[in-house]
Amino acid sequence: MQSERMNLAANELTHRVRGHFKTDWQREIFDAAVESFDHEDSPLRLKNFASALRELGRIGLGLLAPKKKIRACEWFEQNTHVREEGGVTRAQRAKYAVQGELHDEFVLEYLHIDVQSTVKEYLALIDELNEYGHTIEESFDTPAKSAELEAIRALESFDQLSGLIQERHASLLSSAADAARHFVTSELLREADEELDRLPTHFSVGDYHLDSLLVLSLSPDRILYQGRGRIYVRRQFEWNSAVAWDDVAVVLDVCPFECSLEATTSYPLSTSFVRRSMKIDIDIYDNDIPDRVHEK
Repeated sequence: MQSERMNLAANELTHRVRGHFKTDWQREIFDAAVESFDHEDSPLRLKNFASALRELGRIGLGLLAPKKKIRACEWFEQNTHVREEGGVTRAQRAKYAVQGELHDEFVLEYLHIDVQSTVKEYLALIDELNEYGHTIEESFDTPAKSAELEAIRALESFDQLSGLIQERHASLLSSAADAARHFVTSELLREADEELDRLPTHFSVGDYHLDSLLVLSLSPDRILYQGRGRIYVRRQFEWNSAVAWDDVAVVLDVCPFECSLEATTSYPLSTSFVRRSMKIDIDIYDNDIPDRVHEK
């Protein structure tokens, strides 16, 4: 009895790998490679599939780490043996994909991210991926079961390759955000107070909660962040212009806010708010006293 053949297009791993691609044309190339592999009568099915994966890996890394931007980095050293890539190596592309233009001292000493270990892992996975269907002599007319096994292994290597860069870059961004969180408390309250003071009705800040602090851009000496959170706002009302305390009501509410911050990448780290970037959403209020918590 003939064993059932695998349908690579329906494989869960195939769908996961497809999710790594950022553009439609990358997905189209991948889909075509998978469809080609599933044509079991082609003696080049493994060779063509593995070659397409390697090319997609090269293209993807090129999109994440453009040669021109790498050459502008402070840490870049030209490799005279890689002429066709302008002296840019795969290791440098992997490094840029993780740390961007940030200088080495800041990444290693302040963020405690060892990018070099990631680069070594990446290069090892590249070498592993290059083994699958590498030569026509070895991959031509490979038996179905062997070809399927090699295709799955190639997909696993590609999945690890893509996931590694994404995971380590996300870890770096998270560390950069954590480093800035410790410095924003007093300045955030001051910025919020200044924003509320521009309003005709009396508002004041009771407290705040910073829900997220995301890195928007990295440069050698600056990191730009976007912060989002909630401001606990007090709004004071007076009845009929009365001055007696009993005729004064204070409404407590929670208003969402967003702001932009920038930090230096020199030691010690210093942060500052981008001028007039603090935006507090007070549309929840109307002209009357809202039905919320009242203090007297």
